[in-house]
Amino acid sequence: MIIMLIVIYLGGWLAVAFAAHAAGRRLTDSEAPPDHPLLVSLAAGAVWPLLVVGLVELSSIVVFTRVQPTTESEVGILA
Repeated sequence: MIIMLIVIYLGGWLAVAFAAHAAGRRLTDSEAPPDHPLLVSLAAGAVWPLLVVGLVELSSIVVFTRVQPTTESEVGILA
């Protein structure tokens, strides 16, 4: 079980680091290139689980804001 989680994490790290590096090379300004693009890509790959958790939390907030209260006297989530 632990080995599977480590493999998933490292696989995600590799995929996100590659995507971040490719996007950084494509979208960077040619006159002012970044100092350490590979290190930034590796850091982005390391924190990808935080992005997944953030997306899950954001989707739950969207779901809760769309739920209609059953009575008028209840306080909504954005009240």
